[in-house]
Amino acid sequence: MTTQENVLKILHLNDLHSHFENYPKIKRFFADKSEGYSDVLRFDIGDNVDRSHALSEATLGQDNVALMNALDLTAATIGNNEGLGLPKEKLDKLYAHANFDVVLANLKDKGKQPSWAVEKKRVTTSFGMTIDIFGLTAPYPLAYPQMGWDILEPESVLAQQLLESDADFTILLSHLGWRFDEQAAMTFDNLNLILGAHTHHLYEYGKYINDTMLAAAGRYGEYVGEVTLRFDDDFQCIQSEIMAEDVHHLAVLPGDKEWIQHQVNQGHERLRACQVAQLSQAFTNRLPEYEATQFVAGIIGEYYQVPAVVLNSGMIVEEIPQQLTLDDLHDILPHSIRMVKFTVTGLELLSIMQELYDIGNYLKTQRIVGMGFRGKQFGDIVTRGLDNQNNELLYQGSPVILTQTYAILVPDQYLFASYFPILKSSGSAEIQFPKFMREIIADDLSNRDNS
Repeated sequence: MTTQENVLKILHLNDLHSHFENYPKIKRFFADKSEGYSDVLRFDIGDNVDRSHALSEATLGQDNVALMNALDLTAATIGNNEGLGLPKEKLDKLYAHANFDVVLANLKDKGKQPSWAVEKKRVTTSFGMTIDIFGLTAPYPLAYPQMGWDILEPESVLAQQLLESDADFTILLSHLGWRFDEQAAMTFDNLNLILGAHTHHLYEYGKYINDTMLAAAGRYGEYVGEVTLRFDDDFQCIQSEIMAEDVHHLAVLPGDKEWIQHQVNQGHERLRACQVAQLSQAFTNRLPEYEATQFVAGIIGEYYQVPAVVLNSGMIVEEIPQQLTLDDLHDILPHSIRMVKFTVTGLELLSIMQELYDIGNYLKTQRIVGMGFRGKQFGDIVTRGLDNQNNELLYQGSPVILTQTYAILVPDQYLFASYFPILKSSGSAEIQFPKFMREIIADDLSNRDNS
């Protein structure tokens, strides 16, 4: 293939979530579609790392970055799985060996730019066109400050960046979701291309709003994006082709399945090597006792010194064996979920528990996706420190007094999802950072075992 004049090729990936089963095809796609073009930009738009995969958990995303390096990326931005799924000190080191720039303007470290990211990246094409590349991630104002980061409102940051840009062409790597992207396309005159992510939306053949082009490639590497743009000598785009390629249409080659399985095996082996505890017994997770859920709830309640805990039994995905390793815990509690401490009145607590039981009963057989949940189904509502006896709610064995203040712990999924509006609007909520549920269990049991 001969070099194409005044043509810019852009390849992009988003929300892989450590679905390495699609990586071999993606890598070949990036290589094949780059061939013959002088000007190729390759991007990852965040949430590449998802600790639900054993290898991502074992390496805290370092192996993800190694695989990103092999794609020969121009730049990447982060998603909430990198920003909130990793402790600050681990995110600070995540890209230490990256051969690409991380572009991110709305996350700060004590008011300053993180050492591992740039606010924007400028490239110049072989035909002399300047391109400014911006990166923004979804703001979680309740979460990022608790993790040690300052998070800025993205629209004002983008407005300032575009105001200061004198580039011929601008690209936004947006881990912000389709609503923000489409609003930005309507708002800003000099925003030429938005590569979208976060809400797992798909623009199979792109979308055009005013003079802005939008592209997005779904989730999990099920699609990979390709944008081909032709410019005149004044750097005006005169032809565009946007497509999200379904990777199911791409060939499986010999060795792909073995490579995919190797990533899984490698992660499990590393986690299996870390012994957590020798328990006095194994715990099943069946009606009516839900021993495993009670066991987890008890440890979490003690850890945070909150006497009442609510968990759905589907949080405990596997039964708890007597000989417990980090690999077991990762299978049992694969979720990117922390606990939330709610402080409420007795009156609010009565309404909350009624809502949890009523809606929980509807949800229990539902296949829940998102908000950090990586289980199979929601399951039953299980409580510790809270009981219903003779239609009366007891808190630590005593009747709930309407005017008294009570503390309960629930998974942060209940706060972020839309299932429980009464809970979300009641009292005060404090997300318990930085540890995931399985990390709390591992720390507690390891300390007991070594004491």
